[in-house]
Amino acid sequence: MRPLPRSVASFAIALALSLAPCPSRAGEALAPLLDQVVAAYGGHAALEKARVVKEEGTVTSLMHPNPGRIVRIFQRPDSLRVEIAYPEETPEVRVVHGGRGARDGQEVTGPAHAAMVLQAARLALPLALVQKGARVADRGTVERDGKRRRAVALALPGALELVAEIDPASGRILRSSGAMPSPGGKIEFGLPPGGGGPLRAPRGELGPRAAHRRDRAAADRDPGRRSAGRLRRAAVTSGAEAQNS
Repeated sequence: MRPLPRSVASFAIALALSLAPCPSRAGEALAPLLDQVVAAYGGHAALEKARVVKEEGTVTSLMHPNPGRIVRIFQRPDSLRVEIAYPEETPEVRVVHGGRGARDGQEVTGPAHAAMVLQAARLALPLALVQKGARVADRGTVERDGKRRRAVALALPGALELVAEIDPASGRILRSSGAMPSPGGKIEFGLPPGGGGPLRAPRGELGPRAAHRRDRAAADRDPGRRSAGRLRRAAVTSGAEAQNS
């Protein structure tokens, strides 16, 4: 078989590149929807001021007879500290910071690290969708509980991906899920359909930036472990630092 002339080969390559999805074009097409999302949560300036987010709640596990306490402290852009404490047991501390992860002071890699990165990325919503350099893609429309939602994917380092399902009427994020590569394709994590309420717009109870969110059965935590009841979420504008050690 004779090779294609150079001019034909160059044209074929250029055509393939022109038809390939372009993150910048996707971001432009999604701009009106993402602007609506940001507005639903108080606006860009207000979200930028919320440098630290703290979530508190309870967690149950098949390995423990009594519920425990979970505290997450997230600091922009991508640092997260999670403390899980069960009665009469030493608390477990997980940290992701500067691209590295640790559990009880021991470095973790692979899926354990990726799961923590995805947790941090979910707490960075919705601002992460519109920050400079964000690689977003339109995943079309999904239907859950008889309602249609727009799905927007955010590409993360290490071939990780976070997908936000957005109510096109209100701009609220109703569900988020993450995915990591695996030998058989990819592993997906997220809130099950109907398993949690939307990320709510900021309120004023705890200063300018406070919010509350229901969050149950987050699958990016350990199998068999789930949060119960309501996680209390407070976004702090100043005077707070995420403890990354």
